[in-house]
Amino acid sequence: MGSATSADVNSKFWHEKHFLNDNPDVHLELGFNEELAHLIYAGADMVVVPSKFEPCGLTQLIALKYGTVPIVRGVGGLLSTVFDRDYDQDHAPEKRNGYVFYQTDNYALESAMERAIGLYYEYPKEFEQLVQQGMEYDYSWKSAGAQYINVYDLIRYKY
Repeated sequence: MGSATSADVNSKFWHEKHFLNDNPDVHLELGFNEELAHLIYAGADMVVVPSKFEPCGLTQLIALKYGTVPIVRGVGGLLSTVFDRDYDQDHAPEKRNGYVFYQTDNYALESAMERAIGLYYEYPKEFEQLVQQGMEYDYSWKSAGAQYINVYDLIRYKY
């Protein structure tokens, strides 16, 4: 489900949608439907977010809460919230929650997907642990609100 920012890419997806229209294993929803989005999150094991730019990103945050492992391009808010299971040097292994790729080519995306799918099939207990680690993250306003209060208190008491 989704749409591309480029008309050329969107056209290619429409072509694929018509080509795969009768396939019982694939459905492409080009556009957005909130109810369907929640069903996809709830039923998926992984979600791919190949954004060229993403100042914040809700897709990966919602996916984490649903127990869906995000596979994201390392940009903006995606990089601030998804920590690569295999390569992240800034977070302990028990704090990693997904997969990150950096280039915009299909090889980078496929590499990240192969790592995620490989873990899913070859080490299902480790994949389940990754799911649990992602669900433990709290990116709610409760946490952010407390941080804002801390900043305001720091300013108030310092000045």
